[in-house]
Amino acid sequence: MEENITMYINPYDYAEGKSGKWLRCNFHAHAGTGPGTCGSLGLYDVIDSYSASNYDVLMISNHDIYTDTSRCANIAMIQGVEYSTHPHMLTVGVREALTGTHQEVIDKTREMGGFVILCHPNWMRKNYLDEKSQERFYGYRGIEVLNPVIYRLSGSGFACDVWDSLLSKGKLAYGFGNDDFHIWFDLGKSWNRIFSQSTDYEDIKDSVNAGCFYVSTGLDLDYLRLENDSIRVKAKYMRETYVDEFDYAFIGANGKLLKRSRGKDALYTISGNEMYIRVEVTSEEGFKLFSQPIYKQGLFSEP
Repeated sequence: MEENITMYINPYDYAEGKSGKWLRCNFHAHAGTGPGTCGSLGLYDVIDSYSASNYDVLMISNHDIYTDTSRCANIAMIQGVEYSTHPHMLTVGVREALTGTHQEVIDKTREMGGFVILCHPNWMRKNYLDEKSQERFYGYRGIEVLNPVIYRLSGSGFACDVWDSLLSKGKLAYGFGNDDFHIWFDLGKSWNRIFSQSTDYEDIKDSVNAGCFYVSTGLDLDYLRLENDSIRVKAKYMRETYVDEFDYAFIGANGKLLKRSRGKDALYTISGNEMYIRVEVTSEEGFKLFSQPIYKQGLFSEP
């Protein structure tokens, strides 16, 4: 069975032996564009509120407008823009609103040292990010598997179905969770917990490219290890509490449930036939955690 493990890559191994911390990050927020717009709330009011809510990193991603936040000092700011031709995309790490086709914008973003996240794949209708787009776009980093603002608009903010579809085609798309902040009600609903050696953009990008992050709505990852013939995982609350049992679900290709268990931690024994295994954790009050996939070498390429 030992030979099976050598076939799999655990993205969380990236953190082993490195100094750093797990940063709380949101890449999708709108602010500072004036009354009657998606970013109607004050830019510095929104940034200060994220800082006060214990976020480490924030990106203001206004629709087709670059908002310079590089001088904001009370929280690490990443520069970026939301490209708003349907389907929407976050262009992370760029300092201008890019134009052109989707693929041209993805290519330009990468040339400028950034990366792209495809937004809210099930907004308005199932498969807002349709099959044709899934097939023809390439070079992006991942998709929003959770975007809670959609639940007060139309459609579903949950997109693990699209994520599993991409992964099952051999596309190593990572899952992101973002607030998509527009009004105060949206703050703190979903975030990315990223291991990084600093809050500098290049360090964060390196961690994102390695897949060393997870999506959370209220849980932290204590560990997710690949050892011997098994995946061992343990979640915990962000706060101090005696409650330490959670529901763990191990998900495989095409969204198949491979195993479900409840306890202080969970164990999944790999058969060697799995294309990938990702973990979803749920607390008693419904908080969620979504891991990136542990995946078999040789079966995946950049999406």
